[in-house]
Amino acid sequence: MWSRVRSRLSWKLPWIVAGLLQATSAFADHLVYVIPVHGEIDPALIYLVRRGVKEAVAQGASALVLDLDTPGGRADAMEEAIRIVEHFPNQEATYAYVNPKALSAGAFLAAATRHIYMAPGSVIGAATPILVAPGGGSVQPLPESYEKKILSAYQALVRATAQRHGHPPAVFEAMVDRESGLVIDGATLLPKGKVLTLTDVEAGHRFGNPPRPLLSEGTVADLQSLVGTIGGKQLRELRPTGFERLGRGLMAAGPLLLGLGLLLGYWELKTGASFGLFGAGALLCFLLYFFGHYLAGLSGWEPLFLFLVGVGLIVLELLFLPGLLLPTMVGSILVLLGLLYAMVDRYPKEALWIGAEALARPLLLLLLAIMGAVAIGAIAARFLPARRLGMGLDGISAEKIVSPVHPGEEGVAITVLRPSGAGRFGEKVVDVVTPGAFVPAGSRLRIVSVEGARVVVEALGEEG
Repeated sequence: MWSRVRSRLSWKLPWIVAGLLQATSAFADHLVYVIPVHGEIDPALIYLVRRGVKEAVAQGASALVLDLDTPGGRADAMEEAIRIVEHFPNQEATYAYVNPKALSAGAFLAAATRHIYMAPGSVIGAATPILVAPGGGSVQPLPESYEKKILSAYQALVRATAQRHGHPPAVFEAMVDRESGLVIDGATLLPKGKVLTLTDVEAGHRFGNPPRPLLSEGTVADLQSLVGTIGGKQLRELRPTGFERLGRGLMAAGPLLLGLGLLLGYWELKTGASFGLFGAGALLCFLLYFFGHYLAGLSGWEPLFLFLVGVGLIVLELLFLPGLLLPTMVGSILVLLGLLYAMVDRYPKEALWIGAEALARPLLLLLLAIMGAVAIGAIAARFLPARRLGMGLDGISAEKIVSPVHPGEEGVAITVLRPSGAGRFGEKVVDVVTPGAFVPAGSRLRIVSVEGARVVVEALGEEG
């Protein structure tokens, strides 16, 4: 009986699996993913947009909608948001839904989608750049000498964005420059001297032959109506977690966390055999570093996994395989790859190699963090005890580490040498270093050379 059941199941299983895959594919074909762009466009909102686009791609969404309700915001954040939206694979299925306003930078963001729809009573436009006082203070007019340069740059940006996505460049240009005006089919829709702002009715007027809408393809009551209009069957809206602003703070502190983590990790290697205060501090810095990049939508948990595997290999050699070197070499490479990979803005389904241009900034930040940690470590080494950057981690007094020794003397390692540590030669406790090999505590040592304060030793074997 069971053999017949197994036989039938084995025959039908491929068809069942194929049916499930087909159903899943059909489900994804009608999934409309909505990203809310509400409030001021700032770096914290960028993290939300990045996370939304990546989730939409990962879930196989057939369409992407920006739900716009914004007075505008920072130009740099707006440009970054445009670049992120253009990572959605099917640009023909990108939509902006203005509900109830998309002003200034919000209008630019609408231009970065292929289709624009508006809610009843909504408005879009007024994209003239302004100068805001530091700290979000009062709005100030641009200096006249600076205004022409900025307007020229913004006009070029909005023309390129509008042309790339099939919108009339003249409409968006009139939103930016009050001296442009707007003339369509010989009719003056906006005289010179005013900045263009359109209602949903005005944006939906049709001109030309064949007629086409000025900007908006239609007025729809809500998001669900928009989903039906564009042929979707399921609406999925990204929910802000409230962690985006935390991610912004952690991202801003990212280089500092990275450099501090590297520095504390180096000090941990210099200060004893057991996991101590410096090691805990380094681990906390690195975890905050990875968590910040996760919140910012730059990475998943894969970089943290690479980092932890690398740290595990290094710890494995330190505790169980001293002197083998291969685990530490591989572990160090994985640690650096994890730190670098966390900063790379890679999207689902993209090729693993994203190009040298995308790697340039992460590589620069990583190198700067390493150089900063090395510089601070070198400075600290001149003013702090070489073996005890904090007293008492292995019970050795800093005063004993200055005793003179000579080449040829033999002693014993009283801490793990990785490759530096402490050795005892008679009654003298000395800060020593090997040529590169890791040596476990208890090994017999011989002094090879004394170069100022640097005492180089070699291992003779473990003490019996």
